[in-house]
This record gives sequence, structure tokens and C-alpha cells, in this order.
Amino acid sequence: MLKRHVDQVWARLDDLYANGTTFISWGEIYHWYNVERINKTPWRDLKARWDELLEEKNGPKGDPLVARVDGGVAFFFSREPEKLKDLAA
Repeated sequence: MLKRHVDQVWARLDDLYANGTTFISWGEIYHWYNVERINKTPWRDLKARWDELLEEKNGPKGDPLVARVDGGVAFFFSREPEKLKDLAA
């Protein structure tokens, strides 16, 4: 992976940590990881980097939620997740 792509991946993970959500397009995954087919390699790399980020922050451990949407993948992370129905009650 090129250094500028590494920086872009880290920027997205920082965004996820800071804001609770981020989006990575399919095209970015193909481009950053230089793959013709998305297999486990990109996901394992993202997971390892995410774990490293949480370790640096001494934050709560946990995996972000992932939603496959048109054009890519949306990631969600909350230290204290709630359900909408609970907020509406």
C-alpha cells in the first residue's frame, strides 16, 4: 500500500473514532489495497489498524458496526450505543 493510501486509511479511522461514523467507497478499497477482488485482506488490515488506534487512545475496546450501502461501506462506532426507540420513549 502506498504511503498516501495509508494516510487516507488512518484519516478515515480517526474520523470514525472522533465522529462515530465514516464511509469508505468500494473504489477506495480496490485502489488503496490494489486488489481486483475484495477478500479478507482489506478487512483484516482495517481491523488491525482500528485495534491499534483504540490501543493508542486507551479507549474502550470494540468493533465498529458495518453496513454495506450503495457504493461502499458505512462504519459506525459508539462508546455507549442507544436505540432510537429508547430516545423516543
